[in-house]
Formats: sequence, structure tokens, C-alpha cells
Amino acid sequence: MANDKHLVIVCLIVYFFELISVTIFPLPIDHHLIANWRNDSYHPFLYGNNFIPFYFFVDIYHLGLQFFVIRSLGGNLILLLPIGLLFPLLFDKLRNLKRMLLTGCFISLFIELTQLSISMYVRNSYRSFDVDDLILNTSGAAIGYLLFCILRSLYKKLRFKNDSFINI
Repeated sequence: MANDKHLVIVCLIVYFFELISVTIFPLPIDHHLIANWRNDSYHPFLYGNNFIPFYFFVDIYHLGLQFFVIRSLGGNLILLLPIGLLFPLLFDKLRNLKRMLLTGCFISLFIELTQLSISMYVRNSYRSFDVDDLILNTSGAAIGYLLFCILRSLYKKLRFKNDSFINI
């Protein structure tokens, strides 16, 4: 059992490095580029950020860019799905939908606030805060948790059948 937990921990470490690389990096480090961005009239809460749920999706959909809507929906749902699937394997207290929703929401909020902070620092919408991402990432963690519950139930049924078969 300990080896199984080690495997889950390794998977989570690899996942977190990948999550950070997708959501935060590359960071803008060119001082001249940042200086040029700061000379622009950038208002961090007006440009590039979305605080109205699903406004971006409706706007893009009406422009005929359904592919981008589907890609964004799918990508954001998948982004935190491993959290919902792997965290309950390590932490018994997270074997609860409400706690998993809160965990997914906090992780997603941390990502979004980090992106907003970077944008405010460089005074450009390099990475933006999007409330849609927050909603969809949290939903992805919940879907991952539901997958965990389904897989755990199937595992228990298969294990019970195999145990009863061996005992006969």
C-alpha cells in the first residue's frame, strides 16, 4: 500500500510541474519588454480579464469561433481533473465532494490570482484572470472526484468477485 501512495505522490509532483508550466510559465523576464508594457496605458481590471461568468464564451461563440469555445471548455475542465482523481487517494479527508469542490476552487483561485498578479506587475494582460476558468477548473476537480468514486466502486466490486471466486 505504501508503494501505491508513493506512485500517487510521484504522479502528483509531475502533474503539478506540468500545471505550473501550462498556467504560469513562461514568465516575461525581458526588462525592455516589461518597460514598454508599463509605458502603455494599462488598466489591469479593464483589459484582458473576465469577471462576468461565460461572457467570453458567448462573445466568441457569436463570432463563429466555436472551436475555441470547445477547446477552452475542454482544457479548463481537464486542467484540475487529476486533483479530484488523485487527492482522495492520498487524503482520506478529501473523500467528500464538498471538500473536493473547495480544494479545486482554492487551487484554481490561486492560479487565477497569480496570473492577475503577473499581469498587474508587468502592466499587460500577459496572463489574465478569468472567472470562467475558475468555474470550469473547479468543475473539473469535481468530475475527477466523481471518476474516483466510480473507479473505487468498480475496484471494490471486482475485488469482491475475485475474493468470492477464490474462496469457492
